[in-house]
Amino acid sequence: MHRIVVPAQINAAGLPHFLELIGQPVTERTVLLDFAQLRRVSPAGMVALVATVKRWQRDGRIVLFDNLGSCAITGYLQRMDVLKTCDVQLPEHFTRHQAAGRFMPVQLIDHPVDAMGHDMAMCVAPGGDDLDHPLAALYDLVWYVLTEVANNVRQHSGGIGYATAQVTQHEGFVRLALADNGKGIRQSFRDAGFSWSAGLDDPGAIQKALEPFVSSKGSPTNEGVGLTLVSGLARLTGARLLIVSGRGMLTMDAHGHVIAQEQGHGAVFQGTLLALTVPQNQVQDFAALLTAAKAAAGLLRPPGLSDSFQP
Repeated sequence: MHRIVVPAQINAAGLPHFLELIGQPVTERTVLLDFAQLRRVSPAGMVALVATVKRWQRDGRIVLFDNLGSCAITGYLQRMDVLKTCDVQLPEHFTRHQAAGRFMPVQLIDHPVDAMGHDMAMCVAPGGDDLDHPLAALYDLVWYVLTEVANNVRQHSGGIGYATAQVTQHEGFVRLALADNGKGIRQSFRDAGFSWSAGLDDPGAIQKALEPFVSSKGSPTNEGVGLTLVSGLARLTGARLLIVSGRGMLTMDAHGHVIAQEQGHGAVFQGTLLALTVPQNQVQDFAALLTAAKAAAGLLRPPGLSDSFQP
């Protein structure tokens, strides 16, 4: 039996350690997760856990959730549909209330992405689909990020993806997270036939994915800008960005400083995890933010230059 003691904190600084634990090779048929110590978990921790458990189950392993009775946040895991998504059935000793403005439970990315983006954006920014609403810019940002990354999951990962979101009113942050259990970024590039991908390691592949016009569709395309603009929006809003794929981990802090490195202890995340933490007060005009992100990435045609321009 492969036993993993889930640490007390799976958020902020505690997330990399958790990813190391679930990223070790598993040869046993049964995986036991001990939840006795767990006290806090971020959206990124939840979708990373769900995507990994579903991969183990897909591979024919038995996954046991132990000591949920001793876990301080079992009710929260139920409210966020973490346990239900992992096929763990427990009686709920609470009443489910409206989640709008607070959180969006873990969602399987299996239905039209635009509709899923709307549902999640409405949970995070209720009423924001009205252009004149104070939360309209936040709604647009959440919808954009979720749909761009979810489309990547559906088109390129070869696995199953999950998404969730959370608002922390007292801190003023919106946290978005998506994870899949597919082939990962580097393998997507290799499968697309890019000659340059042979020399990439996982941290390099993540960095490459943030460059404009790099798409794993493997042919000249005007696509391949989704992650470029997501990272640009993160930089413009002072958000924190995390992308984990294979052995690689890329972090961007609130000042836009990027570090790409390998995970510790040889851990491998089999798929891709993306998490974004956005300060709400920095999202006031989404159209202006998106235009600025495009300009910073060199995606806007210089003024006065048209498609019919001839030298």
